[in-house]
Amino acid sequence: MIILKTRRRNRGIQVIVVDNGPGIAEENLDRIFEPFFTTKPDGMGLGLAVCRNIFEKLGGTIHVSSKPGKGAAFTVQLPFEFRKPNTGKQEPKK
Repeated sequence: MIILKTRRRNRGIQVIVVDNGPGIAEENLDRIFEPFFTTKPDGMGLGLAVCRNIFEKLGGTIHVSSKPGKGAAFTVQLPFEFRKPNTGKQEPKK
């Protein structure tokens, strides 16, 4: 089962995704957002790293809490007004 919760929080929106799956081993919690870290034999380990990168560029955050055997909860916080990502390109002069 997956539960999705949303609420206004700190000039933005908070989205919490909770599941009742196997959870994440405690020794992996600090690493799941690292690029190329995976516990799956056919995984690439990029999904959560890419998500965190996108959220941070928009001025948001993503956090996880989990207990093995009890599922996981991912909390995403995004501002109502996004920051413009720094692309390294200069804006054309008007």
